[in-house]
Amino acid sequence: MAFKVVFCRDCSVVLARYNLKYFTDSKIAELTRLHYQAHIKGGHALVTMTSEDSQ
Repeated sequence: MAFKVVFCRDCSVVLARYNLKYFTDSKIAELTRLHYQAHIKGGHALVTMTSEDSQ
């Protein structure tokens, strides 16, 4: 199953994992802007990447 992972490079923590079956790239970008606004305004570098889960 494929996931899109939102990762903060400054905090070295995974903020969210979204299943690509249910969330489009545009919806993930919108959710990231809404929910992680404090990280973005604080100058943190958020990265989105695709990951495969073997479960």
